[in-house]
Amino acid sequence: MKRLVYTLALVLSVSFASFAQNGGTAEQRAKNLSDKMIRELQLNNYQSRKLRELNLANAHKMIAFETKYANNPAELERCINGVCKERDAALEKVLSTAQYSRYYGARKSFNSYDRAYALQLEKENGKAAKTLVAQDKTDAKRTFPQPETAVIREASPRN
Repeated sequence: MKRLVYTLALVLSVSFASFAQNGGTAEQRAKNLSDKMIRELQLNNYQSRKLRELNLANAHKMIAFETKYANNPAELERCINGVCKERDAALEKVLSTAQYSRYYGARKSFNSYDRAYALQLEKENGKAAKTLVAQDKTDAKRTFPQPETAVIREASPRN
């Protein structure tokens, strides 16, 4: 019964932790990229708000693609580039001509900045996840040694 409760608690904590990490990752990525773009493009409040909304939606899309195409880097690259092109088109409507020109010239650096930050988050989240999940089959089968049964012996009579 204890094993069942322990296993259930472990599964719930791992699933909750992964849910919280994925949700947090999209917000963190969007905030990080948005802050950099707002500073470098010198956006006003309206533009900043629109940019944050756009980057959050794009971060969710990118994370979905990264999860779906983790084993297919070519398809992942194609999908990520598609999301970046969508952002380009949306930003053209929000930014002034001068701001969009600066953005367009620096968009590769923005994309690489976002990817570097995503890798950093992945490493940090991976370290946290490794502490919660068994790493291999031998680790999963590892058990704690059984405590030895105490044997009570009668004391020998003293002379």
